[in-house]
Amino acid sequence: MNKRMKKTWRGLMAGLLGISMLLGSLGSVSAAATPKDIQGHWAQKQLQSWLDKGYLGGYPDGTVKPNKAITRGEYVALINRLFGFTETASISFTDVKSTNWVYSEVAKAVKAGYIGGYENNTFRANNPLTRQEAAVIAAKVLKLSTSSTTLKFKDSAQVAAWAKGAVVAAADKKIINGYPDGTFGPKKSLTRAEAVGIISNSVVYKPAGTGGVTPTPAPTATTAPTATPVPSTSPTATPVTGGSGGGTGGGGGSVTLPSVSNVTYGHVGSVTADVYVTPSVTGAVYYVVAPYSMNVTAPTTAQVKDGLTSAGTAGVHSGTIATTANTTVAFSVYGLSAGTEYTVYVALADNSGNWSGVTPLRLKTAASSTTSLTQVGVTSIGTVTADVYAKYGQTGELATPLKYVVVKATEADPSAAQIAAGQDSAGVVLTGTFAGPNSTVSPGVKHTFTLSGLTSNTAYKVFFITGTNGNFSPVEILRIQTK
Repeated sequence: MNKRMKKTWRGLMAGLLGISMLLGSLGSVSAAATPKDIQGHWAQKQLQSWLDKGYLGGYPDGTVKPNKAITRGEYVALINRLFGFTETASISFTDVKSTNWVYSEVAKAVKAGYIGGYENNTFRANNPLTRQEAAVIAAKVLKLSTSSTTLKFKDSAQVAAWAKGAVVAAADKKIINGYPDGTFGPKKSLTRAEAVGIISNSVVYKPAGTGGVTPTPAPTATTAPTATPVPSTSPTATPVTGGSGGGTGGGGGSVTLPSVSNVTYGHVGSVTADVYVTPSVTGAVYYVVAPYSMNVTAPTTAQVKDGLTSAGTAGVHSGTIATTANTTVAFSVYGLSAGTEYTVYVALADNSGNWSGVTPLRLKTAASSTTSLTQVGVTSIGTVTADVYAKYGQTGELATPLKYVVVKATEADPSAAQIAAGQDSAGVVLTGTFAGPNSTVSPGVKHTFTLSGLTSNTAYKVFFITGTNGNFSPVEILRIQTK
């Protein structure tokens, strides 16, 4: 191998290694070990979430390097992946060779129209991305209005003219925030942690049809500039003063409005989805599900409480679940259709009747097959029993095994093969009504199954699947809570 080929090979391998550290694999959600260098970091919760979901990769030494500057090439790779940009443009930057890993990512970014090169026809993929460049990218990706150029930061004079409108727009929507000292730091290099925060905050304003994945909005942090979640209707955790006779108790005291964070989804099947929410106060989370549409506004908190959409019609599914402050709760939404985009609208009320804003969560269900489950739901729940139902296929089609297993919500999820075999995640065969049915049931018919022997006031997960010999439908998860 000659010197030129060796140099090219080393460059290619270095690039591939770099991008593999930046991006994880978008597989199933599983808890990843917490790297030492993010423990106690202001963005620990968000970085851990991205590691768990495979959005972000770590380094071979087990670190994440949250404070390391992210390059222009790495950042566009993240944007492309999280926003689903796959189409490429013809590019001819003199410093981006077709053999370089970043070539296709730059081509996607240029095609999407959110970034370009420099005057001398270079892209400078290895240069650190600045905070003002990140603001411009956010404004272009999210199609924000950049007409206002009135900045309120102490260092506003340092913001380049070409970035002022974007900085105003991104800051107004709290996609990228200023520092506690009142500065913006437009020319500072963006860190990996800040990049995760900005992209997570951007998801609330994600345009329709971009695809990709939907990460959780970044958690609130007091010492970092990019960590404020943005609900769709009102700001979170806003101190308000109670007046005499007011709903917050009067007497000139103050109350902190409830808020929700980590509103995200885990497993999504064809007709069900797992949703996770962390409330800031003890109370109840209300939710309503509606088909996604970019032209539909979010419902009010009163509508969410009543299970209504903004049009005043009943949602596809709705419900409420009691919550404890700062403790993540999970619930199932069902009644969905395969291969369809939905928005789950979430609101929190504390025990004094104070409400958070409404937070939207967008998701898309899995595609269907001839044996996919078409209905899964709950009929009734008692203290030690529950009636659940399921339906698969169409009347007249060939019958296929329909199986379910029941485990406590605290237990690990079994695989599709284990569910089909009536086993839990440890491979233990479940008995009684914790696994079934033992005979094939007909397609196109709604079947009700009575689960007995449950423990009162306990959360369970019911897993449904159809198919045989390794050819299985998407797994459907139904969460229930006994009384």
